[in-house]
Order: sequence, then C-alpha cells, then structure tokens
Amino acid sequence: MPAPDTSPPTPQGADLLAMLEQLAQVLQDELEALTQGRDASRIEQLARQKNELCASIEALHEQLGADPAHAARLRELTQQVAQANQRNGAVVAALIRNTRGALDVLRAMPGAEAADVYGPRGRSLGSGPAKPLGSA
Repeated sequence: MPAPDTSPPTPQGADLLAMLEQLAQVLQDELEALTQGRDASRIEQLARQKNELCASIEALHEQLGADPAHAARLRELTQQVAQANQRNGAVVAALIRNTRGALDVLRAMPGAEAADVYGPRGRSLGSGPAKPLGSA
C-alpha cells in the first residue's frame, strides 16, 4: 500500500473545495426551489450561479491539476455534486412530464381543438377565438 501523500495543501486546492461546497449548496437550494416554491426567477438565478461556479471550478481545476492534499475530499465532493445534479435533473424531468400531461388534458377537452392552449398573456395559441380558462 502506498504511503499517504503528506504534501501541504495548496490555497488553490482549498479554493476548489470551497467552490465545490458552494456548488453543492446551490444544488440543494435549486432542489428546494424546484419542489417547494417553483419560483421561476429564483430557479433562473440559481442556474446562473451554478453555471458560473462550474466555469470557475473548471478553470481552477485546470490551473491546479491534481492536488494530492485534497484529493480524497475533492473526489467525495465531486460525487456528491454529481448525484445532486442528477437528482435535480430527475425532478425537472418529472415537472416537465407533469406539465405535458396537464397540457394533454387541456387539449383533450371539448372545444380545445379551437382554443388549443393559452400563452403567458392568456391569449389562445391556437387558431380559434380565445376563451376564458374558467369556461374550458
């Protein structure tokens, strides 16, 4: 068994760990936003944060290379972040399926062929006359 590496930790390695921990927290916040409030602006803000952190992590990792002093913790955090991202992706996929299912129900209602579905301003996206949603 090889001897453990006793290299001193580098400041950049500690920065990388901190960024991964921030990313893990952003992913947790994203999960809460997706499952509780579904606040679109909050979800967009978290997505921007996530993208910025990922870019910073990638750039720092390229500069740093393998930091043996932080290798085990980096692997652990990377696995946690990957699992959290997959979990959030599954939640998003389920929300999309639910939304499509709801749209399919609306489209199957009598008269829905004319009205189709409503856009963000409440106007029909179909070719027929607009109907109030309460009368559908």
